[in-house]
Amino acid sequence: MTEIEKKFKELKKKKEKALILYFTAGFPSFNSSIDIIKKSVEKGADIIEIGIPFSDPIADGPIIQYTSTKALENGINTDKCFQMAEILKNEINVPYLFMTYFNPVYKYGIEKFANRCVECGASGLIIPDLPFEESENLRKIVKERNMNLIYFLTPYTTEKRVKKIIKKANGFIYFISIAGVTGPRENLNSEVIDKLKKIKEITEIPVALGFGISTKEQINKVREYIEGIIIGSFFLQKIIDGKIEEVEKLIKEFKENLKY
Repeated sequence: MTEIEKKFKELKKKKEKALILYFTAGFPSFNSSIDIIKKSVEKGADIIEIGIPFSDPIADGPIIQYTSTKALENGINTDKCFQMAEILKNEINVPYLFMTYFNPVYKYGIEKFANRCVECGASGLIIPDLPFEESENLRKIVKERNMNLIYFLTPYTTEKRVKKIIKKANGFIYFISIAGVTGPRENLNSEVIDKLKKIKEITEIPVALGFGISTKEQINKVREYIEGIIIGSFFLQKIIDGKIEEVEKLIKEFKENLKY
C-alpha cells in the first residue's frame, strides 16, 4: 500500500475527506515555498502536490503559469524541486507528489526521475499531458517503486473510457470539474455530480475533484460524492497578493468543511 492509499484509508476511518493542495515549487522563492507547504500541513492539508515549473504547460491557467514563470526566473529546475522535496521529507508528515509534464520527465530520464522521486520521499506523479494510452510504461515503473501514477477523468469522459481508466487507476482518481485550464470558478459544471455518482457506482478508488474549486459552497455540493478536494490556483492567487495569513485561515476552514 502506498502512502497516498494509506492516507485515504486513514481519513475514511476518521470520517474526513482529503484536502489536497497544489503549490508551485520555488514560488515565491525556494525557501518560502517550503515554509508555505509546512504551514499548510499544520493548518490541515492532507496531501500536497508539488508543481514542477514548466515553460509550456497545457493544463495550467494564468495563475499557475505566472507562478511557474516566476519560479523559473528564480532559477528553479527539476533537481531543485527534488532538493525541496528532500527537505520536506523530514519536515511534514503527509504524502506529497509531483505534478509535472512529460517533457521534463522524459528529458531527465524516466527511471532516473522515478528513482529520485523515491529518494526524496514523493508518493506519486500527476502528468496531465501524458495520454492514458501511452502511460503504461511509466505506470509500471512508478508501481515498482510503490508510488502512484494518478489518472484523470472529466464530465465528458465516455463510459467506455471511464471503465478502461478505472481498471488501471490507483491512489486516487483526479476528476477535472471543467472543460478548460486551472483557475478559480464561481460555479461547478452541472454535469459534475451526475458523473461523480456514476463513477462511485463502479469503483471504490478515491476520487478527488479539482480545477476551479474556490469556495466552501462548491465543496458542500460535491462532498457526498468525492473523497478529496484539490485546490491550487485559488490559494496561489492569495500568495501572489501577499495574503499568507488568509491562506492559512482558509485552509483551516476548508478542512473543517471536509469532516462529516
